[in-house]
Amino acid sequence: MFTSYQSKIKEALLLALPIIAGQLGQVLMGFFDTVQIGGLGHTYIAATGFANGIYWVIILLGMGVLFAVSPLVSEAFGAEKEYRAIGVLRSGLLVSVVLSVVFVIVTEIVRANLDVFRHPETDTLLGARYLRVINYSTPFVFFFMCGKQFLDGMGKTLPGMYITLGGLALNCFLNWVLIYGHLGAPAWGVEGAALASGISKLAMTVALFVYIFQSRKVKDLQTAYHSQTENTTAGYTTHVWPILTIGVPAGLQFFWEVAAFSAGQVMSGWISIEAEAAHMIAIGMASITFMVITGFSAAGTILTGFAYGEKNAEEVRKTGVAILLMTLATEVVFALVFVLLHRQLPLLYTNEVVVIEMAAAMLLLAALFQLSDGLQGAAAGLLRGIQDVKVPALIALISYWGIMVPACYYLAFEARMGLAGIWLGFVIGLTIAAVGMWARFGYMAKRLRF
Repeated sequence: MFTSYQSKIKEALLLALPIIAGQLGQVLMGFFDTVQIGGLGHTYIAATGFANGIYWVIILLGMGVLFAVSPLVSEAFGAEKEYRAIGVLRSGLLVSVVLSVVFVIVTEIVRANLDVFRHPETDTLLGARYLRVINYSTPFVFFFMCGKQFLDGMGKTLPGMYITLGGLALNCFLNWVLIYGHLGAPAWGVEGAALASGISKLAMTVALFVYIFQSRKVKDLQTAYHSQTENTTAGYTTHVWPILTIGVPAGLQFFWEVAAFSAGQVMSGWISIEAEAAHMIAIGMASITFMVITGFSAAGTILTGFAYGEKNAEEVRKTGVAILLMTLATEVVFALVFVLLHRQLPLLYTNEVVVIEMAAAMLLLAALFQLSDGLQGAAAGLLRGIQDVKVPALIALISYWGIMVPACYYLAFEARMGLAGIWLGFVIGLTIAAVGMWARFGYMAKRLRF
């Protein structure tokens, strides 16, 4: 069976590996923010993680909307109407402008009311300072996401990787300068970390769009687009509705999941500062491994998007099997790494014994949910490629907010399991989501008739 799918696995890997590297670059920005600010103490680790988690929960809904750009571009290429990709990009940029305005306002409202989360005063005060600065970078997040999804949908995954890795290097350097005041700069602490992140995102966005508009392929697509459509402002609105039709449910799906994990983070802060810091360390490590699966998921979206545009149901099914095999093999390896190195990995963040012991215990539980987390993420990407997003959003809502969050609370506080209860709740919710997502993909793959 494996031999018959080797070519599809190879094709998926060629698409996925640059996406994985780019995604790891994005997550490693948060990783190095946490590591580099850790020199100020575990209070700063907890506060920065608290604020950063809230920030990404807020804007992820908008980012999820822009995930619609990739399958629409892939569909255009599969249908041999590549010029439509320019219309998708234009509409995506318009949507990005609106999202930027909305989410800057929402973030500011949340920043002014952080006390509703009932976290320690240090989290609230330091977190508000971090959010005030990081909010200026919100438009760059959306524009970069739009441009990267456009290129990914074309199958051009390398540029986003190179630019993201360059942004990571810049972010680490600026953290060193701005957090602690090197090279004559003021020591800005949490504001320095936020400013470093914002400058890096600006540089990445500029670099990405310079590449896009200097690309010969994009210039050819623009010429074809102008020959097929009238070059008016209406061209910017043509694909807004398709983007919203796919993107809003997809964005809600991402939002339900990440918001549920953030709810777990908030709950960890109700236990103790040490528990919150340990939680941030363990979830940070799990997020790094999950980025590999998001690469597989994105490759699945691209390949099923092409097949959907070609109206080739068999290629959709073959892609599903290939992504499933890749995900299973990878997550087993990651689970073993967490088990074997659960005591060593937290040392990358801190030398505080209590935090290290708690984080090590959580990494053992993270090993358990690796498989379910990877499977649900991979299946969601396949479903986006065939533009099936409403039912997956409902599956995510039920799994994460109907089951996972209540389970986390009950096990942590009613069953008095503490931080371990939160992580067991994660395992339960993710397993249900994985079963639901793959059942949905199997059902839809059998139903496809062109």
